[in-house]
Amino acid sequence: MKPIVTLCRRVMLVAAAAAVLASAPPARAQSFSNDLLRNNQKIVKLFRPVVASPSASTVRVRSDGKDVALGTVVAPDGWILTKASELTGKVVCRLRDGTDYDAKIIGEDKEFDLAMLKIEANDLKPVEWENSKAATVGRWVASVAPADDPVAIGVVSVGTRKFKVGDQPPKDSLASGGWLGVGLADADGGGASITTVEKGSPAERAGLMKDDVVSHVNNRKVLGQESMITMIQKHKPGDTISLSIVRDDEGLDIKVKLEKRPPKYLTGNPQDRMGSALSNRRGGFPVILQHDTIIKPADCGGPLVDLDGKVVGINISRAGRTESYAIPSEAVQNLLSRLMSGELAPKREEE
Repeated sequence: MKPIVTLCRRVMLVAAAAAVLASAPPARAQSFSNDLLRNNQKIVKLFRPVVASPSASTVRVRSDGKDVALGTVVAPDGWILTKASELTGKVVCRLRDGTDYDAKIIGEDKEFDLAMLKIEANDLKPVEWENSKAATVGRWVASVAPADDPVAIGVVSVGTRKFKVGDQPPKDSLASGGWLGVGLADADGGGASITTVEKGSPAERAGLMKDDVVSHVNNRKVLGQESMITMIQKHKPGDTISLSIVRDDEGLDIKVKLEKRPPKYLTGNPQDRMGSALSNRRGGFPVILQHDTIIKPADCGGPLVDLDGKVVGINISRAGRTESYAIPSEAVQNLLSRLMSGELAPKREEE
């Protein structure tokens, strides 16, 4: 325990110094702040004892020759967990010693965006788990790579919480899906209520109006705003969809031809992209542990550990300027047997 205690004391000293620095005059801050930034290599290297063990349980995942994610060893006979949505071609796992193994996707859970890979290797070192409840707000965490240093360090900003509409970015990417041009809210009793209609949008041209309640899309029931967003995003620009709506207690069916989303709606808040690029799949997870670590999208899929080097979550998304998400360890562990069994085998050709 002594190395961890020493590390904790050093980290607390760094945090205290940073706090003092924040209140110092500008000239002083400019002189010393660089040495106290969390991404400064002097600070990152303090976490080497923390990641020494889990780094041996972390692999680099490549798809079609590109680094797309990290992977987490969950069993010694070649079982590796990673981020599912980045796997678009031939998958290869590179161990810390540089050895490459072809990987097969055995299971995939789309809600959590997790995939189970299998490689022909034995005697791998699986990670050690810790309940995410131990990762309380303000606790230090490290994002592990197959290397001496962590890819980044940070603190827990929001403890483990279940999905709530509007609390995360949408599950599906907005860039490629069809555009309707409305604002939405959950309607009382189910369905999605239209709160705004964009001028010149497909919705306006089709005659949709504010306060219309959409009950069905192509005869499929709409449960709420998130449900409707998901349905719309499955269609491409140029597709025509049928909306069943309720307006002033009267039922109407309206057909709308979706269009390509205008560029101004694709940029989002520029501040969200400060620090690193954002993941393509950024939200819509059933449960998350939120931390402020600045990780790259290609470094998702690896373990998030506490100061004892135990895994409190699997990094799954770079969601915003100050938000990275991990799937809590207990949620991951509950999925492992199903992902390994083949019950959740991917069916990409049917999508």
